[in-house]
Amino acid sequence: MSSYLNADKTYLTLTPAGIFEAFSQSEPTPEQLSLQDLLSHNETLLAADWLERYSDEWLDSFLEHGWIEKLSLFLPAPNLPLDQFLPYVVSSLSGKRRAAIGSDEGFCLARIGYSQEEADMLSVAADFSGFMLRQKQRGWAVESQAISFFQQVDLLIPETSFVFLWIDGSGYVLIIDGEPLTNNRAFVELVWALKTSGLKFTN
Repeated sequence: MSSYLNADKTYLTLTPAGIFEAFSQSEPTPEQLSLQDLLSHNETLLAADWLERYSDEWLDSFLEHGWIEKLSLFLPAPNLPLDQFLPYVVSSLSGKRRAAIGSDEGFCLARIGYSQEEADMLSVAADFSGFMLRQKQRGWAVESQAISFFQQVDLLIPETSFVFLWIDGSGYVLIIDGEPLTNNRAFVELVWALKTSGLKFTN
């Protein structure tokens, strides 16, 4: 497939599925690191630039799995502090327009729609990622990258979802109120902001 790319004019970025593949582990594989590299710059990479560092066969496989999206124009990385950027994407992520980002140490890093008290309480739930890691070490085949809680017994729309991501060795939890809408470009933009922001925040 990549042999048919016009590599000098085609830009690459991750799809939402690619985000889950790339940032799902605290110790990523070389292939996952190559996916992460697509969101490690201030603009989208040309396919030719990526192929200077990584395997053509990997690119074919990533395209086949739907982890990479081809673009005809470059896109700039988000350039706002995280707590200023979150309001721009929250309506695309949360059915109730409420979301927060917590660290794996239980601290709220950014929030929109939640009160500070609510966000702090939910951020403590980042310990779920530690729970899943401990169960994997004990041999339980836990492959989930998110946990959802439901208020209604029909289990149709979760009350709150926790999406776990590992970025540059640090764990994060994306907390989404209502229906989680992660299968869209806003989810990719948010992770790109986390990856490139250097965790810029305003007080």
